[in-house]
Amino acid sequence: ERILLREQIKKQSRYIKGVVLDVGSGRTKRYDDLFLQSSKYMTLDVDPENNPDIVASAEKIPLGDESVDSIVSTQVLEHLKNPSAAIEEFFRILKTGGYALVTVPQWGELHEEPNDYFRFTNFGIKHLFESAGFKVIEVSQRGGFFSVIAQTKIRYLIDCFNLYGRKRLFLFSPIISLYGRCMLFLDKLDTGVANRKFALGWCVVVKKE
Repeated sequence: ERILLREQIKKQSRYIKGVVLDVGSGRTKRYDDLFLQSSKYMTLDVDPENNPDIVASAEKIPLGDESVDSIVSTQVLEHLKNPSAAIEEFFRILKTGGYALVTVPQWGELHEEPNDYFRFTNFGIKHLFESAGFKVIEVSQRGGFFSVIAQTKIRYLIDCFNLYGRKRLFLFSPIISLYGRCMLFLDKLDTGVANRKFALGWCVVVKKE
């Protein structure tokens, strides 16, 4: 999924410019190199150990109304008890004419327990943003049937054999990488309706008008 996420964000990066706020950034600026039109890239995270620019919850962002040009939030809404509150905050702090790029999962194993609350369909995430006042520009699918199967098996093996340590993961990573890329290739070959009914997740681009 990390491969697909980066490809998806890169494809939609043209919408992100000016002062950018990465909501739920985690420990690193994972995608800031993709936003070539940004003049300032700020990070926000609830965990102070991640050393973000702003320590705060996405559900209560300590910035003024219409204070940023763009918002990026990747794989965060599922970890919030009230994702609608975060989306309303996005709308409040975003300048008129600004864009938000948000990714969410439709499938995924339990992670970051117990702070793992939701999964989203394309219809559900579109509804949440429209209800907050946004205009939905595009909703793009991430992965299909084969990607879901691959991700399921890979995540199971990582958790089952505790492959989080660098040495252990190093031994298995070439095999995992090859298998994952083969399954991604099968997803590209299969353009049928059945394949499209499965998704790892979605990327939504919205605008405040």
